[in-house]
Amino acid sequence: MDHSAALTTIIAVACAVAVTACAASRRRPVNDYGVERCPPAASRSLLSVDALQCWFSAKHGRWRILKRESHLDVLVVQVEAFDLRDAEDIASRFVARERDAFEEVLVYVHPERSDERGRVRRVQWTREKGIEALDFAEAF
Repeated sequence: MDHSAALTTIIAVACAVAVTACAASRRRPVNDYGVERCPPAASRSLLSVDALQCWFSAKHGRWRILKRESHLDVLVVQVEAFDLRDAEDIASRFVARERDAFEEVLVYVHPERSDERGRVRRVQWTREKGIEALDFAEAF
């Protein structure tokens, strides 16, 4: 094998190893718990029963609604997300659809991954302050 062919082979192997390592380092959901991806109708109506039965997509992974309730003019939503970095985007989806019906929206985002359990990101929206996020440790 000449020098040029050997160098090409080394570069090809190095690229293949790098691509494989990048793919392996991405966190993938372990289990879908029998929950399907959300149909478009669920995305348009986040407070519907259909939205409680599926996974939504976000920039860093999936998320789903665990529970939602309203107290007078406050909407409270419990969410499980693959990545807490999506918390503000998730909350913004609720705010965009429900801002006329509620004075305050609280979205509590719990991590899906067991190695991050115990962390919670609360995203609060009010008409006066807009969106504010707070990270805290969940009490067991």
